[in-house]
Amino acid sequence: MKLLKLLFPLAFAVLVAWACSKEPDGPETPPEDLLIEPVSQTVKPADGKLTISMTLYGLEQTKYMTIEKINSAGTQSVNYYPRVLQKDYTYNYTMLPTDDEEFTFSFTLVGNDGSVSNTATATVDNSRADGEAKYRTLAISNLRVMSRVTGKEDNGHDGLPAVKYTVNNNTHTKYNVGGTDLGIVWEISPGYYGLFFGDTFGSDFNPNFSAPGPNGGSWRSNVLLFSEDTELEDGMKITGAALDAGGNARQIVYSAHVTNGNGDYTSIPTAAVHANGKEYVHYFNIRTWDGWVTNYSGMYRSSDMGGNWEKVSGIRWGGESYFGQVGFCNIGDGWVYVIGTQSGRDSKPKLARVAEANIEKQSKYEFWNGVSWVEGSEYEAVILFDDKAGELSFEYLPEFKKWVILYFNGPRYEITMRYADKVTGPWSDPITVASGRNYPQLYGSFIHPLSKQEGGKLYFIMSMWLPYNTYLMCVDVKGYR
Repeated sequence: MKLLKLLFPLAFAVLVAWACSKEPDGPETPPEDLLIEPVSQTVKPADGKLTISMTLYGLEQTKYMTIEKINSAGTQSVNYYPRVLQKDYTYNYTMLPTDDEEFTFSFTLVGNDGSVSNTATATVDNSRADGEAKYRTLAISNLRVMSRVTGKEDNGHDGLPAVKYTVNNNTHTKYNVGGTDLGIVWEISPGYYGLFFGDTFGSDFNPNFSAPGPNGGSWRSNVLLFSEDTELEDGMKITGAALDAGGNARQIVYSAHVTNGNGDYTSIPTAAVHANGKEYVHYFNIRTWDGWVTNYSGMYRSSDMGGNWEKVSGIRWGGESYFGQVGFCNIGDGWVYVIGTQSGRDSKPKLARVAEANIEKQSKYEFWNGVSWVEGSEYEAVILFDDKAGELSFEYLPEFKKWVILYFNGPRYEITMRYADKVTGPWSDPITVASGRNYPQLYGSFIHPLSKQEGGKLYFIMSMWLPYNTYLMCVDVKGYR
């Protein structure tokens, strides 16, 4: 016991000495302040594309980054959310034919608590050398079927096309989308795409080789699927859908499904676009498919990235309107461009535009009369080019500084391409992209927005009546000076 009493003070002294000599644990590393570096830079586009590199600090407490484009037309603003941001961040921009010779981008981080970072700026030097050469003509080659988009994988026999890549989207089991067509694709936010399809049937759908086309149950006039696939060289993956309570892709645009030829038969989407911070889909309401008799055309709107939709009250085109079916294109210059036809495949296209802020105001649409834009009356619009066009889409390709349009042409039984330096034309002679001789009962030609970035590759969604489903197609594009 006496020994323990002697040892205890010694042990306690050693313990105290060790504790005093041990470095205390430091405080947890505080979160980084919201900061963007460099604060300013000057950049110049190359081959129609612009890249702006920066470092972002404080991403763990960032709600979103606001990017503003400031030019002579005003200021356009968009918010990028953390899922597409990273510390070493590169902002990619596709140059527009209307861009000034000098303009500015600004970048600001906004925190979850409402705090803001510094505002970093990038001045864009878009000056061009005198006599800069343009591509005079475009040519295409090497058309291929990249992948099946909808339905179950069943390819390469009895007239069904062989696909280059099998991606197994399995929309028949995942979303009750067994048979469908169209596939109108647009960019909702960077890297996030919506695809509107037409009359859709359920998981019990099977292609009917003796009577192709729709069959089966669970008929919906239209459905909306989503894709976050930004690498199309190995096919396109579907990653979601606008669902009902039962987990099935639901009908977005209403239809009463009155099939006797005297009412509302079905509502078919023709185009979709992101504009003024919202999503819009144009559709036509069919009375009977015999002659494509149309009751009217209109638009629906979504304010939550395609989750929920409501009818736009200010848009209603008559049954004989030249904007009964349309294509939309938003190149970021403050306007939405619209190429329209009468319902069906037998009319020639006309051109309109509308300021993004006025997209829901039909009286504010402007129509190209061959010389200038005229507000208010679609009857002022002239024919854009002399050809019959159905199921069309169009896009601006910055690499070539050309507008490109795809459409179905019945007399030639093909999907056709034309190009132009200006959206008002003149447009080139028709170029055959896909022929019905090689792809029987083909139709629909909806350009994927990634075609603007892919450097000589034009991706589009094509439908075939057999097997009444859709495919991702790709064709190589080359410019000649």
